[in-house]
Amino acid sequence: MQKYCSTRKIISVTIFVDILVLGSALLIAALLNQNPEKHFAESGYITWFSFLKILAASYLAWKIFQTRKSIARVNSWFPSYNLWAILSFGFLFLGLDEILKIHENLDILIHDFFQICETAITDRIDSLIVFAYALIGINILFWAKSELKKFKPAFSLFSIAFALTLVMIFLDLLTDTHDFVYWLFDNHDLAHTVHSSLGIAEECFKVFAAGMFLAAFLRCLQISQENYGRYALSHDCQTAN
Repeated sequence: MQKYCSTRKIISVTIFVDILVLGSALLIAALLNQNPEKHFAESGYITWFSFLKILAASYLAWKIFQTRKSIARVNSWFPSYNLWAILSFGFLFLGLDEILKIHENLDILIHDFFQICETAITDRIDSLIVFAYALIGINILFWAKSELKKFKPAFSLFSIAFALTLVMIFLDLLTDTHDFVYWLFDNHDLAHTVHSSLGIAEECFKVFAAGMFLAAFLRCLQISQENYGRYALSHDCQTAN
């Protein structure tokens, strides 16, 4: 019988890998006397690491969809297991957004289309768009709550992932412009350091959130495969009889 990792082990491995990659970025910056922001910027390798993790989450969600579809017995025109297909395409979109900066470009488009003058407030539209992504995700999960009940062991992973995402969005709101940090600190150099540090922290939380979603999908895939194994065994027994 195939053995599956426990939720605790999945979390431990995910955090270890994330810390290893994030730590390597900081270590390389320190050894080469570089600004750490170089590796955490939109085009830095931490962004590509997040991109790959999000794509992996999309792939796992699709595998769950295929497994659930193969054993589901429903007559509904839009069964709840379609949740995993929606999540798969959703995370594929988020991965493309990470590389192509879709929400940042949408922010610029909104400014141009409505002829909005850029201010400290309107410059945060891109962060609000990301927040809208999160709200859409929560509503999708609420819609498919009957499907999610089949994956209760993964609830803690999804909760952690959404919590980390909300912290990431909050930090994004703080660092979209310099106004808040420079208002908080009179010393210009200190304000710049704090702003840069918060920006790096935002990227770290993004990595951790992506890791938790990846871990959640992995746990859900394990559960769906366990259910498929029981279904296949039951089907074989019925066939034999």
